[in-house]
Amino acid sequence: MKKVKLLRSKRGFTLLEILVVVSVISIIASTILLNTNFHRPLSDLKIHASNLGKTLQLLMQEAILEDRNFALSLEPESYMVLEYDGQEWVPSMDKFLLSLQKQHKYSDELIIDGDIISIKKSEKPEPHILILSSGEMSVFEWIIEDRENTLRVKLNSTMLGNITIEGPVETFL
Repeated sequence: MKKVKLLRSKRGFTLLEILVVVSVISIIASTILLNTNFHRPLSDLKIHASNLGKTLQLLMQEAILEDRNFALSLEPESYMVLEYDGQEWVPSMDKFLLSLQKQHKYSDELIIDGDIISIKKSEKPEPHILILSSGEMSVFEWIIEDRENTLRVKLNSTMLGNITIEGPVETFL
């Protein structure tokens, strides 16, 4: 009996070989993209504004549930949570509320009742945005600006604590 040799055509790649190569390239590309820290100022500012809005709404819920009065005190490139102790506003020592306080690299401008509030470092922090146990909040416009990348975002509130975010948009200095 003669052995018949089947000749295999060597004209190209099989579908399986192509799929393996595409898969390997996809895995390498996604690894590089995930491990590379891209500078995305627009996205960073949007996330910062969203986190501020969530923090304010969380403080509103906490004030109502715990029957406590809170305030946000703005300082250059940061803010802190204050609590009313019955006589004066003092920095909150609650671990949860301390975790909400953040440093940031943006410029802040706060407008309450049509007046621009001066944001400066002081020995005794003063309450800027009131968040009361009655479910009310100071009506404000909080403009956060990334001057390095000429971007800005604006947070607006209503008396009942509804927060809206406008932007980020490019500013022209």
